[in-house]
Amino acid sequence: MSATVASSVAAGVPSSGHTSSILIIEFTPFAVEGQRSIDGNAFPLALKLSEASEKAAPSLPAVKEHIQELARDGTIRSLLNQHGVLFFRGLPLKTGEDLSFLVDAFGFREEHQEIGLSGARSSVTKYIKTASELPGTVSMHFHNEYARTNHFPEIVFFFSERVPEQGGQTPLLSSVELYDRLEKELPEFVKELEEKGKSLHLCVIGRQYYPSKHDPEAPAVGYNWQDSYGFNIKEGDSLEVQHAKIEKILREENQATAEWQPDEYGGRLHVVQHVPAIRTIRSSGKRSFFNGLSGVYGNAKRSGSLLPPHKVQNGPGYKLPSSYGDGSPIPDEYHERLIEIQDEIAFLVPWQEGDVAVVNNYTVQHSRTKFVGNRSVLVSLWDDIDDFVRE
Repeated sequence: MSATVASSVAAGVPSSGHTSSILIIEFTPFAVEGQRSIDGNAFPLALKLSEASEKAAPSLPAVKEHIQELARDGTIRSLLNQHGVLFFRGLPLKTGEDLSFLVDAFGFREEHQEIGLSGARSSVTKYIKTASELPGTVSMHFHNEYARTNHFPEIVFFFSERVPEQGGQTPLLSSVELYDRLEKELPEFVKELEEKGKSLHLCVIGRQYYPSKHDPEAPAVGYNWQDSYGFNIKEGDSLEVQHAKIEKILREENQATAEWQPDEYGGRLHVVQHVPAIRTIRSSGKRSFFNGLSGVYGNAKRSGSLLPPHKVQNGPGYKLPSSYGDGSPIPDEYHERLIEIQDEIAFLVPWQEGDVAVVNNYTVQHSRTKFVGNRSVLVSLWDDIDDFVRE
């Protein structure tokens, strides 16, 4: 891209009726520690206000208008397709309300409706939620947001509201680069993902456990099937009707099926999801390793639940494994090398308060490191052009 991304934004008209001076807002690229180059493109593309713009101290509404212009002329979408991540520093943002005011300026089609949440997440304000409410003692593995399902957002905003004393980075990696590395280093793994279940366009079968909200373990698990899928459940619905409504949501929104495991609390739900693990990007023709395989495996390994019945050791719930599309198991050695490669090609976002990362979820995976102290990263999820080839 050019050295600056600029537009003119009128600063306003004074009461005398004379036109005021024009405030020029420019974003300029800058180098950030750990930044990578992928196919000649910076990953991420880090942008800040130019020196002149910074001195002018533009208001948030002025910055929003500038971003709207960049969205209208296609610059935002083009840069996201090219770089995967736009990392903004130095914008006049302090709170979730500020981010809520800004996000729709980017011109994405509509806010994404979350279906099947499997972790604690709270609404902060319009468009904005907490990213994760897991304690700082727990790290997260790489994944594309909701890639274990057939209902996923295309755009994820991450906003650093508070930076902890230690750690708490958000590692990012290109899932296009990850596919290329796997194709070279683990070609048999890629082949098996693409070939097993190919006749049904399946790469993997994922299984996710949801307790009933009445299960005493549900608060510790952090989610339940009523809250994650029960949008249409009404007070007084029988258990049979509740199950039927859950199955309808799964079938129509996620193209998934429900397996009910009987218990005294209303049944444990196993969501069975058939998804590709590798997808083709329409705008570039490149292949993206779009899934959450390492998270499923890594969480099961950490919780001692790799073996049947996959019950978490010394904790609540179950961690159910993913398999190839034909139902056969994925060897542990593939998972282990996948995690190693992910760590090798990751960029750790060096958060400062007020930073924003706009992530193309179709081509970028994210995770989270452990941390000490008070950390707040907020998210906003959006649907846009649907840039995957539907295979």
